Amino acid sequence: MENKSERELIPDLLRGFAIILVVFGHCIQEGSGAAYRTEQLYFDDRLYQFIYSFHMPLFMMISGYLNWKGIEGARERASRISLVRRRAASLLIPVFAWTALDYVRILVVNHLSDEPQPEALVFVYFYNALNNLWFLWAVWWCFLVVFVMHCFLRDNIAIYVLCFLALFVIPDGLGLGAYKYMLPYFLFGYYMHDWMQRRGRGLDDRPKIWMLGIFGLAFAGLFLYYNKDYLIYLTGYKLIGKPVVHQLWIDLYRMLAGFAGSLFFVLLWQYIIAGVNKVNRIGKWLTKYSVLRQLGADSMGIYILSGYLLIFLIQRLDFIDHPSYVWNMAEAVVVLAISLCCTVFLGKIPILKRLVGK
Repeated sequence: MENKSERELIPDLLRGFAIILVVFGHCIQEGSGAAYRTEQLYFDDRLYQFIYSFHMPLFMMISGYLNWKGIEGARERASRISLVRRRAASLLIPVFAWTALDYVRILVVNHLSDEPQPEALVFVYFYNALNNLWFLWAVWWCFLVVFVMHCFLRDNIAIYVLCFLALFVIPDGLGLGAYKYMLPYFLFGYYMHDWMQRRGRGLDDRPKIWMLGIFGLAFAGLFLYYNKDYLIYLTGYKLIGKPVVHQLWIDLYRMLAGFAGSLFFVLLWQYIIAGVNKVNRIGKWLTKYSVLRQLGADSMGIYILSGYLLIFLIQRLDFIDHPSYVWNMAEAVVVLAISLCCTVFLGKIPILKRLVGK
């Protein structure tokens, strides 16, 4: 883990912004009443579609950017093995640990209520683990692809192109559809960091206003025609067994929307922070020690814990039976606050810190 004083400011602020969107989007989905949730009416919600058009692509782009240093610096066999072990520990231990805790809960509840226990316990556990915390799995697989390409295949462009084409025929089961959708954003963030490093640039550089305008207009234009068919959860990624031209259009359209939205907000935050830092030292200090940055630094733990809070707290409240953005935002504030406090607390306990990716 990086020393907090050495962490880059912009990636943490971007992750803080993104995790707020993640939790808010989940509260729209889970905290707007049982009928709204069970009938999946949230897929037609325009604000929900807006958030989901770019928030996970933005997260994955940042993940690729932050993974560049580790992969680029792993030049020897020992350092490469160490890097893979560290990434596996930070990404996969939380998945299997939280799945185990949830599995124990189910077994206890079934026992107390005299319900039959699931057969093939080990198989069910691993199946649930492979479907749990999908974004951590996505980062893991994207990391492995880029790690192998960089360390063993010298970033061969032809192989990258073949891999990209193969994504359209690989099945979508066990979350693979979402992982395939995330890979281009991870690659973009990774190679953007490489490009910036070679040219002596950083995320703290203030972008040109015309760049903001171009990506802002592109995203606005793409989102104007965005609908629920462009959500990866509904239409998947593969082409086989579907109208090829229509599915290919969906895949490319949502990818472009994700890139346009992510890049617009990256540039927007760069522009804002560069402006704030130029005002005075107080402004710079406020951004460095802001709650937004803290949310970003602990975004993995918040992502993990917020999911359980939504299931065991927000769903059970059910005070409303229709969407209310004001109420959903209040829910999001509560979930973010509890998740952040729990993440910080667990992160200080050596035996438990791995549960929140520390």
